[in-house]
Amino acid sequence: MRSFSIASTLGILALAVTASAAPAKKETWASGHIGSVDTASRSVVVKQGKHEMTFTVAPDATLTQGATTIQLSDLAADTGKPVKIRYTANGTAKTADRVEVGAAPAAKAPAAAHTPAKKG
Repeated sequence: MRSFSIASTLGILALAVTASAAPAKKETWASGHIGSVDTASRSVVVKQGKHEMTFTVAPDATLTQGATTIQLSDLAADTGKPVKIRYTANGTAKTADRVEVGAAPAAKAPAAAHTPAKKG
């Protein structure tokens, strides 16, 4: 009975060590504007004000612009457009599995000139 108890304890400890050795990867979202795209290295730089984040785009990543599926090479023409990226971090490496490109921000119309009404 004692050997069964020791074997059970060792088995439980082995499971606990295995489970804690490989932490689950946490999916995170980032948003900003597309700064640059390197199709050769499959990387996208996202600008968030003065801060930049670089992502490696996974080969099986889903890339969309609105309801349209696009290719990584299409992102190069989208520099400056808003983007949302879902990624997982492994150390300092960030791997994107979803890239959603938004429409370019609309240009602001010039303010209408105000002319005072004539008093009659």
